[in-house]
Amino acid sequence: MYNFSFVEKSAQNSTNLTLEQLKSFSPNMLRAHLSKLTNKKISFISEFPYIGRGNVLREKLIDTEKLNNEIDKILK
Repeated sequence: MYNFSFVEKSAQNSTNLTLEQLKSFSPNMLRAHLSKLTNKKISFISEFPYIGRGNVLREKLIDTEKLNNEIDKILK
């Protein structure tokens, strides 16, 4: 079983950020940092359980690019 300090060290090592930086970053800041670090597009996905209702919003989730395009259409 891992202890929490191991998880913290692993997070720091894999992101090249200090623990204080990790705690202060917003999800968007962290996504931008990780995208730059890995040269890959980072996106969030929805995971839902097989038992029960699941994620009722799963069909409504969109990626940042599509969201930005929709906002641009509204603002025009």
